[in-house]
Amino acid sequence: MKRLLLILLLLAAPAAFAQSSIEELNQAIKQAEELRQQRLAAAREAEARIKQLGAEVQRKLRELDAVGRDITRLEEEKRELTRSIAGLEEQVAQTEKEIARLEDRLGRLKNRMTRLVEKLYRERAGRYLPLLRAESFTDLLMRAGWVQYLGASDVELVETLTALVHELQSARERLLRLVEELSRKKAEREERIAALEKKRAQYQRVLAELKKQKASEEVRVVELNKAAEQLEKQMQELAVQLEAEKKRLEEERHRREAEARAAGRIPTFDVPRELIGRLLFPVPGGRIVSPFGADNNTWQVIAAGQDYAPVRAAAAGQVYAAAYYANYGWTVIILHSDNLLTRYVNLQEPLVRTGDIVEQGQIIGYLGGSAMIPPNEMWFSVLVSQGKRLVSVDPSRYY
Repeated sequence: MKRLLLILLLLAAPAAFAQSSIEELNQAIKQAEELRQQRLAAAREAEARIKQLGAEVQRKLRELDAVGRDITRLEEEKRELTRSIAGLEEQVAQTEKEIARLEDRLGRLKNRMTRLVEKLYRERAGRYLPLLRAESFTDLLMRAGWVQYLGASDVELVETLTALVHELQSARERLLRLVEELSRKKAEREERIAALEKKRAQYQRVLAELKKQKASEEVRVVELNKAAEQLEKQMQELAVQLEAEKKRLEEERHRREAEARAAGRIPTFDVPRELIGRLLFPVPGGRIVSPFGADNNTWQVIAAGQDYAPVRAAAAGQVYAAAYYANYGWTVIILHSDNLLTRYVNLQEPLVRTGDIVEQGQIIGYLGGSAMIPPNEMWFSVLVSQGKRLVSVDPSRYY
């Protein structure tokens, strides 16, 4: 009897996964959705980067404007200094002209005094000859007084002109020092302007690079959103294929059942009353998220409160099979009586082996061995033997 059950069970295992094409479509949809979410996440990251680059661009623009204002201010100061220097240089030129004029006048006056002195010496040598030529005493007095007056006036004028020349030379030196100071300030402004121009050129290069990066990210966002739209379209196409495949399988099942009924090959059976209410819920703290028969499934989908949750034996019995199925992970089958078995799908490598005796509630493994079933879900089946057949029944009838 056990040998027969094992053969029936191994034959039933592929039947439990008869909708592999549906699962493949579901897996394709899931993968497309994951890719779409990745593209959308990348697009969100790129948009955040665009926002960051935009803020950086605005900051650089503000800095560039500040540099431009500084350059404008310094250039205005430079122009003002240039005008001041030009005015001072004009004053220096006028002062130099005045000094030259006074020096020329002073030279002529000195020549005049020299001639006067020479004349006085000649007259002294002539023993007052000019005085003897006077026609009267009054004329004599006038000649002597006039000579004395001319000598005193010229000396005073020479002193005045000499002082004025010295004063103008001092003013000229002050103006030259002021021109030198303003020229130094002008050179400083030119150096600062050159440094700011260099800084502005650097900011412009950085700004151009930021704008280039921003444009690149914007193109990337468009491409990512386009890829996400294409994936969504692909998902819709796969969903249509999935519905068509479900409909085809349902029609195929109804057709076979109709043929089997017509041939009298589908026996009816009753659930053994002594087994009702005897099974323990296999996932502690779990809940049923897809009941038996949903989407024509011959199993019940149970979700745990966390990933990789423990799985316990629903009842005492003997491990009849522990096998690994591609995409479905490890499957453990426990024989509880001659007509009742339980099957646990999506386990990691189990803690029990074929032939082991298990107690009700014993941990037989942990979830998460499948590549296509979430790590917090398990497919749980209850199989009842009916003659020479194994029939899947609703596990809820046995808790």
